[in-house]
Amino acid sequence: MYSVADIDVDICGATKCRLCTQFCPESNTILYDSVRGTAYVAVDRCKGCEICVGICDDLAKHEAIKMLPIDKVVDGFEICKVGFKESLVEAK
Repeated sequence: MYSVADIDVDICGATKCRLCTQFCPESNTILYDSVRGTAYVAVDRCKGCEICVGICDDLAKHEAIKMLPIDKVVDGFEICKVGFKESLVEAK
């Protein structure tokens, strides 16, 4: 089992810094939703490198991103042919 990034939308939405979207090395993995005003993770693309955690904790000082085992992610998103859809991953 590996871990993926999970963003606390309350903390992220309050800061709106977007640094994680700029530093993630995997394209189309951490994106910014301008309607909700927060970043979100495409769980099927996240490789678990934890660069976003370092950026959010050390550079931005927001501590909005934590690593969670993939089976514990509740509000994940997956990429599909027509954009993003809510993941069917259930917490076990």
